[in-house]
Amino acid sequence: MSLTEEERNALVTLQMEKARTFLLYLLLILLLAACHPGNSSQPSTAADTPSPRYLTDSLRTLGPAHQLCDENRERDATPYLDSVFLLPARLDPAAPPHPDSLTTREARQLCNRALRELMANYNILMDYEAGLRHLDSLQRLRLPFIERYCLRGLLTAKAQMLMPLDRHNEAIELLNRAMQLAEAEDSIARSSSGTDGKYFPESPEYDNYWSGAAGITYMGVDTVSTRAKEAFLRVIDIARRTGFRGGLYSHSVARLADIYLREGKYEQSIALCREAIDTTPDRADEQGRLVAAENLTEAYRQLGLYEDALRYCALVTDAPDDYQVLNNLRGYSYINRAAILGEMQRTDEALLALTRADSCFQVTDNDYCRMQIALERAHLLSTLPDSLVGSLRTFAAYESQVPPHFQASYHYYYGSALVRAGQYARAVPLLQQAVTQSENTSQRLMAHEAARLLVDCYRQLGQYDRLARFLPHYQALTDSVASDSKIRQLASANIRFETEKKEQQNRALTAEVALKDSRLHTTLLIGALCLLLLAAVIVWGVMRHRALSLRHRLNLQEKASAEKERQAAEALLHEKESQLHRLIESRQRLHDRNRALLRQLSDIQAAHPNTCDLEGFMESLQQSLFSKEDAEVFRRNFSAVYPMALTRLRTHCPDLTYSDELFCILAMLKQNNEEMAHTLGISKPSVSKMRYRIRLKLELPEGTDVDAEIKKIMEAH
Repeated sequence: MSLTEEERNALVTLQMEKARTFLLYLLLILLLAACHPGNSSQPSTAADTPSPRYLTDSLRTLGPAHQLCDENRERDATPYLDSVFLLPARLDPAAPPHPDSLTTREARQLCNRALRELMANYNILMDYEAGLRHLDSLQRLRLPFIERYCLRGLLTAKAQMLMPLDRHNEAIELLNRAMQLAEAEDSIARSSSGTDGKYFPESPEYDNYWSGAAGITYMGVDTVSTRAKEAFLRVIDIARRTGFRGGLYSHSVARLADIYLREGKYEQSIALCREAIDTTPDRADEQGRLVAAENLTEAYRQLGLYEDALRYCALVTDAPDDYQVLNNLRGYSYINRAAILGEMQRTDEALLALTRADSCFQVTDNDYCRMQIALERAHLLSTLPDSLVGSLRTFAAYESQVPPHFQASYHYYYGSALVRAGQYARAVPLLQQAVTQSENTSQRLMAHEAARLLVDCYRQLGQYDRLARFLPHYQALTDSVASDSKIRQLASANIRFETEKKEQQNRALTAEVALKDSRLHTTLLIGALCLLLLAAVIVWGVMRHRALSLRHRLNLQEKASAEKERQAAEALLHEKESQLHRLIESRQRLHDRNRALLRQLSDIQAAHPNTCDLEGFMESLQQSLFSKEDAEVFRRNFSAVYPMALTRLRTHCPDLTYSDELFCILAMLKQNNEEMAHTLGISKPSVSKMRYRIRLKLELPEGTDVDAEIKKIMEAH
């Protein structure tokens, strides 16, 4: 049994969403461990030049800490990092300098570097509780410099420690306080700005880093990620105002793109990812570039652009082997590659990609992700009839080991495998949990597929009452998925168009470069080109003469054909007109015969009043002699001659009846009252009465020539 398209989409979406929390804090380890200041395009000033005191204190504190971290002795580095917070510094920037004190700017820089490295070390050690206790102790000390200048960074670092401990509400509260402090810093900066209203952060590096770190942590603890967007936009705004694009700029751009992807804003997400890739050429920002490539992979996968998705996925999977810090990210990329290949029905290649992902997580000793890979492999194998039984055993073996973050996918995978095995009763509770859990995490594709399988189970088990109660929910999921699908299709079409447009521009640019490179050789070819040009002109002249002759013959043929068609159309029109008049004449002759018959019957009735009752028969003869079939033939013939006449009449007056339209047709054919009476089988007074009713419906003034007005309406252009 092969995967359905919705099932495959649900699988991949689930893979990305459920691994996201773990990926985020692992990725934050990589970000914080780098601890490099980044590049800035701001011009250097005297204030940016480090003082001898700053250099001395840096070597005495951060120097030994770096050395110990290089030796994998992160715990031994902690005392050196703590000592930074006790360095003497001026709290008042306006205070006179002192040779034994750091300036406010220098102290802030050192303290924030120490905070970053402390957070990175505890992440590397994966000892988040100890890290939280340590940061709490620093806050309780209420050191003046930390309280005044580094509290925002400290709160963000504590929130990052709380994230892997699943204390998300506490983390969100700390992050909100940190963002409030950032807003307060903005207010102070605005109040001290010049008359032009422009202001700049005191330390773009500091503001960039903690804003980006807050946004990344928000994404790990807040499913809504509203404030994460605010934090990332702040990083981008800093780059716009100051030119600083180091630190976490590329990561922030990539993570903002991730948020847009969750919101279904595919084009905005792809544009941001491309910006992150294009603006991070150096090795220092390699991680942000690869995160952007990862987001592009997922965006193109959701849009069904598999070849583009695989191309960007390769940027991560094919990263240099010496860059071992990326093993976790590379492992997730192999999982994504497996998902894409599964959607492309390349199951063997997908299984191989999962094997490579497992190898990456072996290096990092990541048992969580290895279990995820085992479940993904079991799900893929469950779609193969020969491997279904083995997959069921795998799911049963992991039943008590699945962590909370992967429960929804596990229930969906296990339930779908049981459905394939025909074990519908066992599948029902698993699929019910999958629907509920996936809805809570906004995984609508998987929720919809689980709901579809659940509907099938109810039907197979004959549980029609439960089916009836569940169908409205299933229909709501179906409508939601259909709406999302339309958005993706539109975005995919737009992106395809833009991609093709850029490719054309690139081809044009390549052609232009090639032309410039070939100018040195054109001198030797001038003579040959002239001869070729002359020959081309001669050939063109001959071909043009032939083309003109051919065109002339074709024009004559077209004219002859058009004349034949015109004559045929005129003949057909004449025949239709003849039929129309013949039908009217036949109706009139029949009416005359009926009138003669009525006179004879009247005489008989007068001579023999009690012999028989002929009044009913006489009355029937006085009715309209146009049968329904005759009327339809008459109207068809009329419409053939005057195709738009009735349409114009109905547009002008929609209230006209079938009989009224028949009267108008006779009026347009210039029938007098007697001819109309004969044709319709009514008396002349009745004709006048009908004309009067039609005049009222057409809203014509009294005294108007109704027949002439009718003809004008039906012949209007």
